[in-house]
Amino acid sequence: MNFLQRTPFLRLLLAYICGIVVYHYVELFPVTVWCLLSLSIVLLLIPFFIREVRMQFNFRWLFGTGVFLLLFITGYVFSSIREKETTFYPLNQKGIYVVELTSAPVEKAKSVFYTAEIKQILRNQHWESAHGKAYLYFQKDSSSGNLVFGDRLMLQTEFKSPEKLLNPDGFDYATYLKRQGVGATAYIASQRWQKIGHNQTFSVRRLADQCRNYLLGIYRKFDIQGNEFGVLAALTLGYTEDLQPDLRKSYSASGATHILSVSGLHVGTVYAVLLFIFGFLNRNQRQKISKIIIITLCMWAYAFLTGLSPSVVRATLMFTFVALANCMERKSQIYNTIFMSAFFMLLVNPNFLFDIGFQLSYSAVLSIIFFQPPLTKLMPTQHRLLKWGRDLLIVSVAAQIGTAPFTLYYFQQFPNYFLLTNLLVIPLSTLVIYLAMGLLAVSFIPYLSAAVAFLLKISVWLLNFCIVQIEHLPYSLSYISPDIRQTILIFVAIFCFSAYYYNKKYVPLAVGFISLLLVCIIDLQVKYNTLRDQKLIVFAGQKSTHVNFIDHGKNYVFSTDSAELERISSNYWRKHKLDKPIYIKNGNRFKDGFTSFYGLKILILTDDKLKRKVTETPLNVDLLIIGNHLKPRMEQILSCVHPKKIIVDKSISNWYANDIRQQSEKQGIEFYSVADQGAYILDITDNKKNFK
Repeated sequence: MNFLQRTPFLRLLLAYICGIVVYHYVELFPVTVWCLLSLSIVLLLIPFFIREVRMQFNFRWLFGTGVFLLLFITGYVFSSIREKETTFYPLNQKGIYVVELTSAPVEKAKSVFYTAEIKQILRNQHWESAHGKAYLYFQKDSSSGNLVFGDRLMLQTEFKSPEKLLNPDGFDYATYLKRQGVGATAYIASQRWQKIGHNQTFSVRRLADQCRNYLLGIYRKFDIQGNEFGVLAALTLGYTEDLQPDLRKSYSASGATHILSVSGLHVGTVYAVLLFIFGFLNRNQRQKISKIIIITLCMWAYAFLTGLSPSVVRATLMFTFVALANCMERKSQIYNTIFMSAFFMLLVNPNFLFDIGFQLSYSAVLSIIFFQPPLTKLMPTQHRLLKWGRDLLIVSVAAQIGTAPFTLYYFQQFPNYFLLTNLLVIPLSTLVIYLAMGLLAVSFIPYLSAAVAFLLKISVWLLNFCIVQIEHLPYSLSYISPDIRQTILIFVAIFCFSAYYYNKKYVPLAVGFISLLLVCIIDLQVKYNTLRDQKLIVFAGQKSTHVNFIDHGKNYVFSTDSAELERISSNYWRKHKLDKPIYIKNGNRFKDGFTSFYGLKILILTDDKLKRKVTETPLNVDLLIIGNHLKPRMEQILSCVHPKKIIVDKSISNWYANDIRQQSEKQGIEFYSVADQGAYILDITDNKKNFK
């Protein structure tokens, strides 16, 4: 019996995933969907009308094809239904709404954040039912942070569609929110909302949120503050709002981000502890069943205390299936158990497939199960301490093998000291979890709780200290930016090398090396194209103006905020193998906003330098770029310069942008709005001026 035969849920899962992927990237006509559904039903029924057993066996592929098509259509339809649930109307229109808060407050720099369900909308003096999930940003004041889960509010606001992708290779926030089930966002000013009630209906989610807040209060009671509180809350309860950005960056650079989000590692730790505690319940089948029930209930209790976040629920469900498999003594079917858990989770929400946490969790677990046995054979030892260190090292390496392609694709960086990090972090984080559980258990005992709290603070401080020191080591990070083609090829190479290890056949070995060769060829192709590129890009910044001149791999930039520019453009620079940016200042090639680029005369206007200029003949320019929150008087500007095209960046207000548009139309000048159309890209490679 081969692997596919032993893992029927893998076949079901692949068919279902194909349907989800096709829905998001290929649009099928409704008639096509109905034809495929009808064909699947026909193929499923054919074997039942064949009486001869031998013929039934020969035509069993018809039944398999029918199942594949049925699950394919199911994945497609379920994805469609999920997307319709996130659709919210009306968007970009001011109105009065009734909403119900579905989260605790999260304080931002200038606002207070909540998630909410839209319940009603006022139309023609009548309340109509509405639905949709939204992100709300309240103006920070004395009352906006005192709302709680379940509060009902009446709002006067404008729900907006999430901002679409504006910059090349940037983060697609709109797609991200859609896959989170969020269809709109809104900013609510003070005096534009009113609390009208509270939903008293029992809610598991609300109770979980209250329990987590109570446990966070215990941490605060024992004077655990600052970075120690932020890491402790994230590590044990999945509360990440108090984590400082610098500390997040340190954990990311050292390869320890996974411990800050409660997921498979934490649930796995709890599962291991529970197996040890209840190991005595193993004498007969009744005790084994009792053990599994207790362990399962305890894991879900832990998930409850962490606020029932999606990542925790996924991990808990996965380990629930693993526990059931162990109870039935079907360890050989562990792969099928994991695929079964993934299949049922995707049935509940097909968008989980695109969740980074979902991908990393399953790739890590599968990689550990697959690679741990052969790696253990390569490092035999009988010494207890060495065995413990070896197992820790092997788990870290095995998990990294499976997650590395995803990490490189999403984050474009690889922590070079991940082995050192995990050797230090996993024991320390496990100790922190144990001490935190101990503190919560003995919090009512005065002296004992104080002693445990002291040890806990020291442990978290030591954990943070190790992380920061590893980050500061030389060459702690390698920046690698594979595209989707290279990521797939890396997975193919890993699979082929693994197949060669088990089967000792040279075909998969050859395919693996060819895959790696293709990765290198694609990389060289990207570098070659970059060395040929001659591009001008006006990036869409929130507050500032950013103009990028790409000249045969050289990366010249003009920016009024270098920090924002590197945040929004670094992905593009890395993926296109560009040199480090060279910031343009007044000099030979750039003078008072004027510059030239391969015959193009360009004026970057970010101040009122033309306000009092008087010229008899306007200066002809090819491109006029207006930005940096300028409030331009176009009559004065056009009396000084005459552009062929005007580009308005995202920092210009809508009112002034519309005024510039009208003035441009009157003068017969081309107009481009970065806020509406996305980053402006002018490709003049090979002297071809391609406007996008």
